[in-house]
Amino acid sequence: MKVLFTLDVPERLKNLQAEKFPDDTFYYESIDHFTNLGEVDVIITYGSNITEEKIKQTTNLKLIMVFSAGVDSLPRKMIQEQKIKVANVRGIHAIPMGEYALSFMLSHVKKAAFFYQMQKQEKWASEEPITELAGKTLVVAGTGAIGAKVAEFAQAFDMEVLGINTTGHAVKPFSKTYAMTDLEKVAPLADFFVSVLPQTEETSGIYQLSFFEKMKTNAVFINIGRGSAVELETLEQASKEEQIAHFYLDVLPEEPLPADSYLWQANNVTITPHVSGHSDKYLDRSFEIWFENINHLKENTKLRNEIDLNKGY
Repeated sequence: MKVLFTLDVPERLKNLQAEKFPDDTFYYESIDHFTNLGEVDVIITYGSNITEEKIKQTTNLKLIMVFSAGVDSLPRKMIQEQKIKVANVRGIHAIPMGEYALSFMLSHVKKAAFFYQMQKQEKWASEEPITELAGKTLVVAGTGAIGAKVAEFAQAFDMEVLGINTTGHAVKPFSKTYAMTDLEKVAPLADFFVSVLPQTEETSGIYQLSFFEKMKTNAVFINIGRGSAVELETLEQASKEEQIAHFYLDVLPEEPLPADSYLWQANNVTITPHVSGHSDKYLDRSFEIWFENINHLKENTKLRNEIDLNKGY
C-alpha cells in the first residue's frame, strides 16, 4: 500500500510506522509537489489541501484520512462519486477541548482576568465576590465524544449537566437531553452553555439573537464547535446589548476575525485563535486511529470514524 502524508510527521512516528508496516511505502511531501497522486492508495491530510483538482489526479485512491474532526473543506460530492472513503480522528480532541471549556468556566467564576488586572493596578481587591461552579447548570449542545467529556469534567465540579442533540436521545453522562428543536426552550436553563456542534446546513446560524435574549443575563456562552453556528452580526449585537455576561469564543464565522470587528475590544468577549483542540499528544492520538484504519483497509473491514459523506460527519 502506498500512503502520502501531506503534513509534518516527527521522525519517531515515521520510524514507528515503518516498523509496524514494513511492506508499505510512505511518502512525506506536500500534495502540491507530489507528482504520483495516481499511485497512492491513501492520503493523510488536515483537509484543506484536498481540492477537486487533486481528486481528479487520483486513480487508485481508497481512503482520505483526515487528521482533524471537521471535513467540511473536502470536495465531498466528487469524493463520493469516486467511491473514496473518508475517515477522521474524531475523539482525540475530547480531553484538550474538555479542559479548555472547564478552564474558562473556572476562570469565570473565580474572576481570574479581573484579579490579573487588579494586580497590574496594584489593587488589593479582596472584597470582590467569588462564586462556584458547584450547583450551576451546564448545557452542552453536541453530545458526542467532546461534549460528553465536557460533561464528565463538569460533573466532577458538582454541576448539573444537560445535553442537546439531534433527537434528544439519552447519552451518558448527561442527566437529561433535549432535541435541537428545543434549543431556545433550554437556553434559559443554562448558567453555562457550551456549543460543540459540527458544521452542517442545519447548524449554520442556529444561534439567533433570540437565543441569547432567552438566556440569563449572567450566563456564559462558550463556542468550541464551529464558528458558523453563530453569525458575526449576531455575536456583535448580543455583545453590545449585553444579553449575557460573557462570550468565550475559540471559533468564529470568519477566521482570523476581521481587524475592524467590535468583538476585539468588547469587555464581555474573550477570543482565542481556534486552539481548544491543540495538544502535545495530538499526533500520537491521531496515529493510533490511523494504525487501526490501515489494518481495517487491508482487511476490508469497517473503518474507525468513517464519515457519512451525505451528512458531513
